[in-house]
Amino acid sequence: MDGPIRTPTDPVLTLAQWLSPGFPIGAFAYSSGLEQAIADGVVTPATVEDWLSDMLRDGNGMVDAILIRVAAHAVNPIEVDQIARAVCPSRERLLEIDAQGAAFCAQLRATWHVEATGLTYPVALGVGIRQLDLPLTLAVQMYLHAWVSAVVAACQRLMALGQTEAQRIVAALAPLCSDVARASKDKTLNDLTNQSFAADIAAMRHETLSPRIFRT
Repeated sequence: MDGPIRTPTDPVLTLAQWLSPGFPIGAFAYSSGLEQAIADGVVTPATVEDWLSDMLRDGNGMVDAILIRVAAHAVNPIEVDQIARAVCPSRERLLEIDAQGAAFCAQLRATWHVEATGLTYPVALGVGIRQLDLPLTLAVQMYLHAWVSAVVAACQRLMALGQTEAQRIVAALAPLCSDVARASKDKTLNDLTNQSFAADIAAMRHETLSPRIFRT
């Protein structure tokens, strides 16, 4: 197989494509446990911003930021991927990063000729960043921002959250996405931790929620 595609395309445009809502990884199908939290009345239009702030700082946001960075520098990303799977606090969290990672790997192989198979989403992104020599900190910022946008869009389908308020929340959390990306810069796998317990419990309980419209 040919090597990775090297084109004069602006790397920012490549990242914009990868992290666009239109990129076919099925991000629209996942709520990261928010469907359960909304069903329980814990997350409302008034509290969703605080909930997501906690997840960015102390939960999936920081965990994924570290995994992306470590994978981008790893000699053997398979080892990083094994740890990414091991630290998942729930079956549904593993489903999210596994299914989206498989779809992302498929696109890397088909369009950019990057050899990536069977990797979780943050690890696959790190591998792609390394292979195409894309700006790492910017990639982490854009990844976190894309996640916020996706889960806020999920909230709009689950509760009375209008378009203007949804965009206000995304804009309000954008600086935090940048802060978390920068804070993850010197961290290693030894720094992986997750203190977003309410979100983790909601994700665990979502498995038995009925009816439901999201996979997680």
